[in-house]
Amino acid sequence: MDQSNQVPDKRIELRQHQRRVVPPTCLLSFARFALSITFSGDTEGEGSVINLSIKGCKVESDAGVKVGDAMSLIILLPGEQAPTTVDLALVRWAKGQCFGLEFVSIGAAEMNRLRRFLASAGASKQ
Repeated sequence: MDQSNQVPDKRIELRQHQRRVVPPTCLLSFARFALSITFSGDTEGEGSVINLSIKGCKVESDAGVKVGDAMSLIILLPGEQAPTTVDLALVRWAKGQCFGLEFVSIGAAEMNRLRRFLASAGASKQ
């Protein structure tokens, strides 16, 4: 067989933090920051968190978002009594009904809660 036409997949991983797949009960709601008078898209929305890291997450949602949108988040982590809030998150990519968020500003207590959840999610996979 001639394999000279096959090109190996040369993806470069740029993520600095390991992603964890989370249960489908990990839900998210957001409120977009209105940075201008003219605004198109949903100002609020809900979605399911597909994967999660200390610095961001992948969300599946019917809400219309675009790259660069800024929002605050409320994340309902499975097994947690109180929701986790992210003061500021930015949409870094969007494709179909999924988009990626970078957590830009999150309080210390919220960050500790997120770290504990991710550590327990990683331990349960091993």
